[in-house]
Amino acid sequence: MSRIRERHYRIVMPGGENRPKKPICAVMLGDLHNRVFGEGNSQLVEIIRKQYPDLIFSVGDLTVCHAGQEVNPDIGLALLKRLACDCPVYCVNGNHEYRAKQYPKVYGGVYQKITAELHKGGITLLENARVPVEVNGARLMIHGLEIPEKYYKRFGSAYMPAEEIRALIGEPDEERYNILLAHNPVFFESYALWGANLTLSGHLHGGLVRLPFIGGVISPQVKLFPRYAQGMFEKYRHKMVVTAGLGSHSLALRVNNPPEIVVLEIV
Repeated sequence: MSRIRERHYRIVMPGGENRPKKPICAVMLGDLHNRVFGEGNSQLVEIIRKQYPDLIFSVGDLTVCHAGQEVNPDIGLALLKRLACDCPVYCVNGNHEYRAKQYPKVYGGVYQKITAELHKGGITLLENARVPVEVNGARLMIHGLEIPEKYYKRFGSAYMPAEEIRALIGEPDEERYNILLAHNPVFFESYALWGANLTLSGHLHGGLVRLPFIGGVISPQVKLFPRYAQGMFEKYRHKMVVTAGLGSHSLALRVNNPPEIVVLEIV
């Protein structure tokens, strides 16, 4: 059974009345890709519960969607539904769920099952949408960005401008701390220019193979040494945290790159 790493980050909110009265604990997970840690993902659930989170964020790719293969979203759905029994869960689609959504005939309508089960489990799915949240005295706005398929193409170099983000999800809320769930971290500059105080991402699987002093080697889009493979980054005083994720799919390779959850302490 693989050991799951807990990677901790401390996020300091700007001053003012909007600051939390006590620290907020948020757990982020991403890129499960149907992986199981213990029976019914009991090992993963227990590690997350021990953090006593106020919020849980899932940043996409719970399952695997490839044309010609049967899609089984049950593992990821069961995990989020178990976690939602303890605290609120907010999620966004990754490129695999987005693919199932765009091509319902190819994937047998599996996306309708995903959305129905998430709703039944009391889980908030943000499809180019936002939801206000108040926790520990802090006023947050959680946004979920649906990234179009063209931004996931292999060998691609498309640039997503901040104006396109604005067209998809509107303006950030100036009265709240804006958290953006965006599966692909490559466009961090645009997320920061749009106004995300904190962006949470995954997708790059930590660069698959991690080398000392260098970091991730290759991205799912076949880019060498991806800049935002894993870790915390800052641009224009805005932050982004990227998880190396929990699973893998087509190229099932993780070297010096254990599965992980991210624990955020927001103060």
